[in-house]
Amino acid sequence: MGGAPEIAPELAEWSALFASGAGRRARAEAGIRGAASRRDADDLIRDVAMFLRLVERMLVLQPVLPQPRQEGAAADGPSAGADMSDAG
Repeated sequence: MGGAPEIAPELAEWSALFASGAGRRARAEAGIRGAASRRDADDLIRDVAMFLRLVERMLVLQPVLPQPRQEGAAADGPSAGADMSDAG
């Protein structure tokens, strides 16, 4: 099934749903006529839109905490000033 169930178990059903279409997707990518019907395409578009809304909602609900500073990090490194508020 891939890595999604281990990383986000709450998305395991979605992972299975999208994995179940792998054969159809491979036939469509190979240019085989009739690999998917118009209804199949409409269903997939609807499922993908629902999946994206769910993931977007999950990302909004999970606060991103600031990363702790590492001891001995150079003051002029790539994260220098990252935690300073905008003065402008």
